[in-house]
Amino acid sequence: GRVLSIDVFAAGDEPAKMGLSGSKPCPSDAELAKTARKCSAYAKGLEGCRKANPGDVERACRNLEIKLVTCYAEEHAVEEAAEHRKCYTKLYTTGLYKGLGHCIPYEDAMRTALKARGITLK
Repeated sequence: GRVLSIDVFAAGDEPAKMGLSGSKPCPSDAELAKTARKCSAYAKGLEGCRKANPGDVERACRNLEIKLVTCYAEEHAVEEAAEHRKCYTKLYTTGLYKGLGHCIPYEDAMRTALKARGITLK
């Protein structure tokens, strides 16, 4: 797998060369470069947040991290990104959203799907 410049995932095993069952293989370098350009504002924002909050990165930068993961997932883990979007849409339309971690399972699913496709955001 290829490692990109923003550290989003915890250190772990080398991702598989194929995606989850029934999913497409790892994206090409050209596809990844296109996504990196599309998501560069989130990556730069997250990098700046981490530098500005060295003692509290996890809490302070969480929203930027999810934005970056979602941006990549919209291109390379489309089904998981759609499920994540449905979760937040449901919470907003019902008025239940209070900034709590209701959609964390969907965030984790996006990370897992990206990792399975060889995308580990470092």
